[in-house]
This record gives sequence, structure tokens and C-alpha cells, in this order.
Amino acid sequence: MVQAVIFDLDGTLLDTLTDIHSVVADVLDMKGFSGKSIEQVRMAVGRGVTHLARCLLPEGTPERTVEETGQMISEVYEERGSVLTRPYDGVAEMLRILTNAGIPLAVLTNKPQPLAEEGINRYFPDTPFRLVRGVLPGLPIKPHPDSAAAVLAVLGSSPGETALVGDSDIDMRTASAAGLLAVGVSWGFRDRSLLLEHEALFVADHPREICEYVLKN
Repeated sequence: MVQAVIFDLDGTLLDTLTDIHSVVADVLDMKGFSGKSIEQVRMAVGRGVTHLARCLLPEGTPERTVEETGQMISEVYEERGSVLTRPYDGVAEMLRILTNAGIPLAVLTNKPQPLAEEGINRYFPDTPFRLVRGVLPGLPIKPHPDSAAAVLAVLGSSPGETALVGDSDIDMRTASAAGLLAVGVSWGFRDRSLLLEHEALFVADHPREICEYVLKN
């Protein structure tokens, strides 16, 4: 049975892509690089801001420049705030149902910790997440299994009874590495086929299906 649920954030709970693309385009312009399409940004998100910058900057860009660009993306994103970000339809209701059913909930994201907390506090202030874990200095990020270990410790659940719900191959790889139940969502930043390729046990097309999966298993 599913005793607890860990959610990814961007592409799973929140549709942040337009805001991310706007920030990335402006930062690249400030750094003197050409802009990228929203599709290019969509395929690059999910592995942290340094990886995002590395994917979008020209091949051979010095690592120092990559890291500085990633840091600038985080800073501009935090300063600007979420302008067009919204929860996906049905997500708030899903969280309410799971909370009322007594299912412990947490968030595990490769978004910087302050931005992860800001997003949860702004859009889901009434959801009692046991933990919101973003990127912190010196700690592993998804798909490293240790990224999930700290969350499991707070939830008090075993891996085989905990679902990791996400929209990307990174989430599915994290679940596999940590022994979690891999649950994909089709409304996010990656395709259903990629989720199944990375061994998603189930792919939901609407948040209500997450409730059905959790409460009936």
C-alpha cells in the first residue's frame, strides 16, 4: 500500500515553464548569448540551474561561466518572482484529498531551496507538507538516491510504500535508485513515452488519477 507521497515541483505541481523561459532568455541576453526557445528550455530543466545553464550555453563555455550563469538565473528568478506560474488544474484538489486521507506529503525538487519554499508557500499554503527539499549546498540532488533518503526519514515511510510523483526521467530514475514507487504525470515537461522508458509504474493524465492510485493501492 502507498503510505506516503513525494512530489516533484516544476512540471508536476506547478506550471513554471513560461516564467523560467522568460528569466533564462533575459539572463542569456545580459550575458551576451543568443536566446533559446521555450521548447529548448523545457527539455533542459529538471537537473538544477547549473545543468540548465550548461545545456543552453554554447558548447565549450568555461565551467566558471556556466556556474555564474546558473547563479544569475536563480537570482533573477527570485527577484522577479512568479508572474505566470500557476498550479496545474486539479492539483490543489488532489493535495486536499490526500491530506484529508491522512497521507503524509513531501516535495523533492532540483529547484534551489529558497525558490522551492517560496513556490510552495505561495501556491499551496494550506497543504501540510512534512518537508520541502530543494537544492542545498553540499547535498546530493535527484537522481541520486540519497536525495530521497532525507525525505523518507522525515515521512517515516519505507521506500516500497512511498510514491515519487514526477514529470521527468530524472524523477523516475530517482525512484528506481531509491526503491520508491515511480509514478509519472503526463501534463508536465516530458513525454509519457520517456516516463515509461524509465520504468514508470503508472502515468497519470489528471491529478485525480494520483488520488485513485494512492488510495486504492
